[in-house]
Amino acid sequence: MNSLDKKIAISQDVILKAYKKYGCTLAVAWTGGKDSTVLLDLVRNVFKGKIPFPVMFNDSTMEFEEIYSFIEKITQQWSLRLHVVKHLKNDIKQFYKLPTMKEKEQFSRQMKIHAIDHALHRYHYKGFFVAIRWDEHASRSHEAYISRRSDHIRFHPILHFTEKDIWNYIKSKNIPYVPLYDHGYRSLGEKPFTRPSKDGEGERSGRESGKEIIMEQLRDLGYW
Repeated sequence: MNSLDKKIAISQDVILKAYKKYGCTLAVAWTGGKDSTVLLDLVRNVFKGKIPFPVMFNDSTMEFEEIYSFIEKITQQWSLRLHVVKHLKNDIKQFYKLPTMKEKEQFSRQMKIHAIDHALHRYHYKGFFVAIRWDEHASRSHEAYISRRSDHIRFHPILHFTEKDIWNYIKSKNIPYVPLYDHGYRSLGEKPFTRPSKDGEGERSGRESGKEIIMEQLRDLGYW
């Protein structure tokens, strides 16, 4: 068993243990990005090609067109039970009234948190599978595989994967991915706040800088 196979086995064990305790009351959080798509495929493999959990897509209404096309395609191909959770209408109205991009960046983080809270109550999820990794940001480097929050629980099956592991998995198993990654993007957020990464920059360097600086606080508030 090679290193990647061992990591896959650890991930599958986390998924199975979560399922045995919580059944289908959990949802898989999916952005359409590389990490959460690998997580979806890991779940598929655990359950012999099917995903028994609902899959939640948190739609800011500002995603890349390529993300929307990819979400639609994979939902059909993999027969996903997709829950599209759009940001709240009042939040969106307030967002577009803000005068500067900096203010919009800041408020977009709150919009996501509000949408997650709304989804918890609307769909009665007891928790989520979330595709965060130890190596992608300092605030995630001390996360555990199981993270209990005040009103739900989060499972992080690919914490131990590196960015290189993600791409090795995608290539070795021929997993589809958003073509933006072939054009300099390493991490995908909302379109207005995401740019291709430059040589020598970190994986999440193309995301909105303010959010990355205060990621620890945002995670305490409910951000992935």
